Amino acid sequence: MRENTMTKRAAAAALLLALTVLLASCVGVDTKVKINKSGSGAVSAEYRMSQELVSFGELEANKAMLPVPLTRADVENSLRSAKGLKLESWSSRKDGTDLIVKTVIAFDSMDALMLYLDPNGKLATYSATQEGTSVAFSLGDKLPALDPDMKELAKEAFAAYAFRFAVELPSTPKEASSGHPAVSARVDGNTVVFEGKMRDIVASDAAPSMRLSW
Repeated sequence: MRENTMTKRAAAAALLLALTVLLASCVGVDTKVKINKSGSGAVSAEYRMSQELVSFGELEANKAMLPVPLTRADVENSLRSAKGLKLESWSSRKDGTDLIVKTVIAFDSMDALMLYLDPNGKLATYSATQEGTSVAFSLGDKLPALDPDMKELAKEAFAAYAFRFAVELPSTPKEASSGHPAVSARVDGNTVVFEGKMRDIVASDAAPSMRLSW
């Protein structure tokens, strides 16, 4: 029984790592982006990771795949060549069996924000015209197709985690839409909030994608 339990936990950790790499996020993510009128601003993010995922990602062969640096030095190194991005604060703490990492990263322009959202420059774009500004971004091309057993394992592993991505805009939103059935979009004043349950997101083979304009 113990061997089966350990095998299941190892399989869950491997699956979590594979899915989080494709999502370019973590098991649970709560992000708040504040965009000023000038296009500068800050991203405050809280990443909640299971201990199994942290332990799996700490292995030398897996370190490069973990999408969130686990130390302040790792974050600073990841931003060293990132033009327009600066680490304002970093902290980590244990919460039960989870590790919670919090970062605040300042950006000096919309170009820098797009770099933060997608360092590869493929999944986050924006346009600015006299009519206003629009942003479109995705957290990945697609998720791996899972067989029924793996899908249930994924839903169980992600059951305690949520996805939330809020963007505070410098003016009233004109559009706020989600391209994923498990992620809703709502407007609260000048803030657009995208949110959903991670277990529902990973049960689909589509990565969350979002559009907004102001």
